[in-house]
Amino acid sequence: MAFTKIATLVEPEKIIMSEIAVPEPKDDEVLIKISYVGICGSDIHAYFGQHPFISCPIVMGHEFSGTVVKIGSGVKGIAVGDKVTAMPQVFCKECEPCREGRYNICDTLKVLGCQTPGAACEYYAVGAELVKVVNGKLPLDLAATVEPAAVGLHAVRRAGSVAGKNVVVLGAGTIGNLAAQSAMAEGAKSVLISDLSDYRLGVAKECGIPFAVNSGKEDLGEAIRGYFRGEGADLFVECVGIGATVNQAISLSKKGNDIVVVGVFGKTPEINMSFVQDRELRLMGSLMYVEKDWDDVTEYLGTGRMNTRPLITRVFPFDEYFDAFKYIKANSEKSMKILTKVD
Repeated sequence: MAFTKIATLVEPEKIIMSEIAVPEPKDDEVLIKISYVGICGSDIHAYFGQHPFISCPIVMGHEFSGTVVKIGSGVKGIAVGDKVTAMPQVFCKECEPCREGRYNICDTLKVLGCQTPGAACEYYAVGAELVKVVNGKLPLDLAATVEPAAVGLHAVRRAGSVAGKNVVVLGAGTIGNLAAQSAMAEGAKSVLISDLSDYRLGVAKECGIPFAVNSGKEDLGEAIRGYFRGEGADLFVECVGIGATVNQAISLSKKGNDIVVVGVFGKTPEINMSFVQDRELRLMGSLMYVEKDWDDVTEYLGTGRMNTRPLITRVFPFDEYFDAFKYIKANSEKSMKILTKVD
């Protein structure tokens, strides 16, 4: 019998590496030999016991890539040897959001690596309908970054077309960076990103985002007026998850325009709803993505319209998966995307 290593978060700040039998794919599943697993914000919150929807024990890993080594008898369109990644959403297909194609907000949504075991292992069996073939499109390390890139693209698209618009992204972490890049790829007239970290803003510039502003050192309103030549911002995308940045977007937004909130909040914020009402602002949330976002962002990454390479701060071997989280804890202000290399 063949075995696979598997990393399990058994309690906050305690990951155990163990072995289980390599799973046999069901008729509608494929077995993937995992190459890379990304660590994202939800994984970090889970690691510290701070995620409201992830409980221990759990095998994390919803950002991943690898090679198909076996397919179920009913699988079509996927072959052994294919380089793949997979959408991590498990949805019911029956609720109203699912029927409308908005399965990212399925009434019973489960996410691989969050509410059901993820890909932090050597071999992983997953439903074929979730699998995306990336042969010739992306190297496998970048394929493991499609998931957060799709989050950024979906957030930008929540407000409709951004073509010809001035877009401001608040927060230059991984999702903020990718939201800004998504706006550029979708034809925005100009894009500005703000943060308090010169390191993150430096990464943003390396990714080609034209205007990067440290809002702790420079007045953001003046920067917007200057960089956008007095035109103001047509769309704000909030990627921090605190009331202060939402209120900043509300106060600086042009009347009648949109604010998309993709940041995850640790506590209920106080929001200036008076300005939202008085200026007829549209304040909307954004969760994950749908299939078109995933497919389009894969194309953007493959053709160079978006670039996640500068976001990869460090790659850890899988045997040091636990150390990767310790590294993030010690270097939170100097790290963006951390990957673990499994094979």
